[in-house]
Amino acid sequence: MTYTHLTPNELVMIEAYFHQETPVAIVAKQLKRGRQTIYNVY
Repeated sequence: MTYTHLTPNELVMIEAYFHQETPVAIVAKQLKRGRQTIYNVY
């Protein structure tokens, strides 16, 4: 599986979800990314 970097747009979305205290599992599903990827940013 190849690694693709998060786009600036995805990072902004993750930050917005973080401030809304959205669970990581929901964010990961919305962005079609793994939970670990989101945790690395949170």
